[in-house]
Amino acid sequence: MKKRLLLAVLLSLFVMAPVVSHGARKPAVTKVRSALKKLGISNAKILGVESAPIKNLYLVYVDLGRNGRRGFIITRDTKYVISGRLLDVGKKGADLIMETGIDKGYFPLPRGKAVNIRISTTGSPAFGPAKAPEVIIYYDPFCPFSLRELRVLRAMANEGKIHLVLKYFIFNGPNARRLARDSICLYQQGRTREFWAMVFTKGAIAKRLKLLCKENQVELIELLLTRDGEEARKMKLKGTPSLYINGKVYTGFINRPMLERLLLTGGRGQR
Repeated sequence: MKKRLLLAVLLSLFVMAPVVSHGARKPAVTKVRSALKKLGISNAKILGVESAPIKNLYLVYVDLGRNGRRGFIITRDTKYVISGRLLDVGKKGADLIMETGIDKGYFPLPRGKAVNIRISTTGSPAFGPAKAPEVIIYYDPFCPFSLRELRVLRAMANEGKIHLVLKYFIFNGPNARRLARDSICLYQQGRTREFWAMVFTKGAIAKRLKLLCKENQVELIELLLTRDGEEARKMKLKGTPSLYINGKVYTGFINRPMLERLLLTGGRGQR
């Protein structure tokens, strides 16, 4: 039971791709390894143990094989494991476990795939300052990971940190396409609050809204959706969400700290 509980704690934190292991302080590593073994966990590879900015706490980073990389907090006497995030109020709630993990290389930035095609954003829903770094997302309205990513991106756009453009890669059939069409219709009418409500409820509020899309508007939206789908196929996207940043495509959910680092590095990622 204890083994399953700790694994659940670790799995609930972060999902990262494997990279080259980094060294750690040997005494701390030995203590952490011993603590994990007492809980019946012997297959976790300890990547690093870092001193937390709070007295008597360690930040521990492990590789769980197929289950990816994780970061968690453990007391220096290794009697207690603390799940969740460690937020720095002075840095506007920055997640110190993630930030430290990125800085030390335990959580590598995604590298992305360079693509060289012309992308049109004409008519696409867009949010945030036009002069801010541009992030384009290809998503399916019924994809839960896309909606999770959109919540992160919307917050960044609202804060003026990115110029967010929404494009569509629909693979969940005609209902998903209808939802995309109806939400774009709302956006083009300036009903942005209802647009986001439609997106995040997967169309559940559609019956309460008066969709006043004219026939010619629907035809133009259908052309827009077809255009986005053709671009996605040319880029050989493998799924959603897929983010286009500085000429590279990143497929899969990327959390905010990772996105902010990608934007700072110009999308170069890490080796």
